[in-house]
This record gives sequence, structure tokens and C-alpha cells, in this order.
Amino acid sequence: MEMIELAVPVLVFFLMFIIGASIEKTEIENLRAQKKQVIAVTLGQMLLLPLSAWLIIKVMQPPSLVAGGMLLVSLCPGGAVSNIYSFLAKANVALSVTLTAFNGVVSVLVLPLVMLTVFPSLLGVDFPLENIIVKQALQLVLLLLCPVVLGMIVRSVKPELMVKLMPPLEKIGAVGLLLLLLAIFSKFHQKIVEQLSSLLLLALMFTFASLVIAYCLSYFLQLNNKDEAAVVIEFPVRNLALAALIAVSIFNNSDYLLFAAVFFVIQTPIMLCIISLYRSALSRSRL
Repeated sequence: MEMIELAVPVLVFFLMFIIGASIEKTEIENLRAQKKQVIAVTLGQMLLLPLSAWLIIKVMQPPSLVAGGMLLVSLCPGGAVSNIYSFLAKANVALSVTLTAFNGVVSVLVLPLVMLTVFPSLLGVDFPLENIIVKQALQLVLLLLCPVVLGMIVRSVKPELMVKLMPPLEKIGAVGLLLLLLAIFSKFHQKIVEQLSSLLLLALMFTFASLVIAYCLSYFLQLNNKDEAAVVIEFPVRNLALAALIAVSIFNNSDYLLFAAVFFVIQTPIMLCIISLYRSALSRSRL
């Protein structure tokens, strides 16, 4: 488990650096006109996804460790992989990157407080106040906010170089996340097999709930097709590397990673279908 514990913060930092390096000044300026939509979608992720996870937990009554893993994933911000998915789907990549970065930065402030109140009341997990606030807030600042800012600085200083480096960096990040989840599978394959049916069902339910919430929110906000695609892709894709970091460093319980590993495997083919549908629809709309 030591290798996973060492790899997780490095991977989180790297993925958030990629997000920061993906943001161009012109994209931020163009998105100022959409600031209300960005705020609404961010709030939707922070409020509606944990709410849907909580409702599923209440209905299905899974084991506490599975429930904790699911709730943890729902509380995490969007993952950098969603930006790659949006690119493949021909969605609004600038909006996707902005949503991921903004949600990640807001999580620095919100996550410690939410976990301090939600986890004890729902799962009976108790944390010393100073531990959850100070330790986690510091980790999130160092591993979310700092790499995003660093990536933006590097992009502004060396824009041409970063444009060339972004495709291989994104591939390395995606491969790194895949290797991390494979390592989790290898480490806990017996526990995963024992609870596979429960994990599969919960992963499917949360994935489809996320997609439905995103589509309904996009319809309510009257987003165009490219923006809708970015939002629908963003909602199900959580920062699983951050979930792993919190599980091993805050909870000191790696069993919370079981749901995250199964969730990624179940979600991937579903997201590839979503990408294909939007790519086809958006390509036709340009004709």
C-alpha cells in the first residue's frame, strides 16, 4: 500500500497541473459571459451529486465502507479526464476545463467542511476538528490550487511549448490514473469480488443519476449543444485520484477505494458511448 500512498499525491498534482496548463487567457475572457452558468453547474455538482449518492445509499443500504466510498467520490470535484473526453466529443473544451478547475479550487474550501458534517452524521465516522480542517485543507491547497496556478503560469510564459506538450501530458495523466486503479484492483481484488454485485449496481446507479442530473441542469440553463456535451461529460467523471488521496491520508482506510475502482471500470464504456453520441451529433450540426 505504501507505493499507492506515495503515487497518489504525485498523480493528483500532475493532473491538476494539466488542467491549469489547459487554460488560456482568451478562454477565460470568453467564458466571462457564461459565469452564471459556470457557477450554477459547479453548485449543481457540489450539491446534487452528493444528494443523489445519499439517496441511493438510503435506498440500497450498502455496507458502510462501500457507502463511504461512493459518498467520497460524489463529493470530489470533476476529474481531468473529463477534459479529454470533451475534446474527443467535440464539446466545449474551454468550458470543460473551466468547470474542472473552478470546481477543484472551490473544493479546497468546501470539502473539509462537508466531510466534517456529512460523514459523521451519515456513516458514523468521527474526525478531530483540527485534523480534518487543517490537514485536509492544506493538502487540497497544495495538490489542487497550487498546481492549477502553476500550470496557468507556465502556459502564459511558454504558450507554444505547452500547446505541443499538452497531448502527451494528457495521455500520461490518463495512463497514470488507469495504473493507479489497476493497482487498487490488484491490492483489493478479493474484497472487490466479495462485494462485486453491490459495487456494480451502485456504480451504475450513480453514473446514470449523474448523467440525468447533468442533462436536466443543461436543459434548465438552456445551454447550446457543445456546452451541454461538456456539462453532461463533466458530471459523472470525478477526481478519483483525489478520492484515493483522502481515503489513504485522511481516513487512513484504503477500503474506501473499492467503489472508486469499480466505478471507473463501469463508467468508462458508458462515457465512451456518450462521447460517440455527442461527437456524431455535433459533427452533423456543423454540416
